[in-house]
Amino acid sequence: MEEWQVRLKPIATVKNGLSEKPEDWDKVRSKLVFKEEYVEGLYRLGHFKHVWVIFGFHKLRGWLPKVHPRHDPSLPLVGVFATRSPTRPNRLGLTLVELVSIKGNMVTVKGLDALDGSPVYDIKPYEDEIDY
Repeated sequence: MEEWQVRLKPIATVKNGLSEKPEDWDKVRSKLVFKEEYVEGLYRLGHFKHVWVIFGFHKLRGWLPKVHPRHDPSLPLVGVFATRSPTRPNRLGLTLVELVSIKGNMVTVKGLDALDGSPVYDIKPYEDEIDY
């Protein structure tokens, strides 16, 4: 099978002042600062209460085939693809977040588990009919 290469360009950057994992990601508010060329694509996004954010774990290096869920060593090892662990081969994160506001090129969300400076590759609205 031929390997298929994908090149991702960040459309935005996470701004939340976090350089390490907080105690509770659910309380974290982050601003997604969009590059000017993508701002028009935010048109009518405000009609949704939640959005999916696809981002990069930009501070991680390497990956592990097996991990303890939630980094809890008391839990048995499982394959990384059976977890939400950030130690993945392609270092991509996917999180469903609450959409708080949109102002110009800034989208504020709540609950994004990304550190300050993380690249955002895409966002998509959460739709009950599709994302059940």
